[in-house]
Amino acid sequence: MELFHAKVVKRDSRVTVIATDGRENFRLHLTNTGRLNDLLYPESRILYINLTNKRKVSGRVVGVWLGDSAALIDTALQARMFEKALELGLIPWLQRYTVKKKEIIKDGCRFDYLLTNGLDDIILELKSAVYLSNDGAAMYPDTISERGIRHFKILNKLKLMGENTSIVFIAAHPYAKYFRPNFDIDSRLKTTLCISLKLNALIKSIKMHLEGDGSVLLDDADFPVIIKC
Repeated sequence: MELFHAKVVKRDSRVTVIATDGRENFRLHLTNTGRLNDLLYPESRILYINLTNKRKVSGRVVGVWLGDSAALIDTALQARMFEKALELGLIPWLQRYTVKKKEIIKDGCRFDYLLTNGLDDIILELKSAVYLSNDGAAMYPDTISERGIRHFKILNKLKLMGENTSIVFIAAHPYAKYFRPNFDIDSRLKTTLCISLKLNALIKSIKMHLEGDGSVLLDDADFPVIIKC
C-alpha cells in the first residue's frame, strides 16, 4: 500500500478533509466519522492513499503521523487487518473461528461479522478506538454515538436470547497502553456495557498501528480492557 503525506487544512465535513501537499489543496475521504479533534486539526500530518477513480475526492485518509509511527484511523483498513489477523490465527481468543458472513442484519441493525468455528457462531461488532486519554487509554467513543448505543443494546438483547456476541474495540493509536470506554461522553454507554459484562458478552480490544511504509503492525491481539461499572 503506497502512502502519501499531506497536512490538514481543515475538516470540511464528517467524511472529508481538505489537505495540502504544499503545492495545492485537495479533498480526501474519511471513513472514520468520530470527532478526532486530537488527531485531525490544521497542520496535523496525515497519510493517505490515492483514489484515481473518484471525482469528488482525491484519496482516502488512512492515518495520522505522530513522529515515528501513525494512528490508524481508517475503519475500513482496521476491519481488513482484523480479518487478516483472524485468518492467520493471530487472535488467541478466536482460534479456529472464520468469517461466515459480513454485515449481517439482526433486529433491524447491521453488525460487522458472523463468525463460526463449525460448532458455534459469534455475532461480532468492531468499534474504532483512536482517541487517546491523558493517562494513555485508547477510548471509544470521542463523541455521542447513537448508532453505537443501539448496537450494544441489540447485542445485549441477542445475548439474552442465547446468541453468542462480541464487541471488539480496535485500539489503533501507537501510544495506547490499554483500552477503556469513554463513559464521560455518554452515561448510557456505561449502563449498556455494564449489562454486557453481566451477561458475559465477550468484550475485547486489539491494538494495532500504522507505519510510514504502509504496513500495519499488530501490537497486541488481547489488549488490556478496563471497564469500571
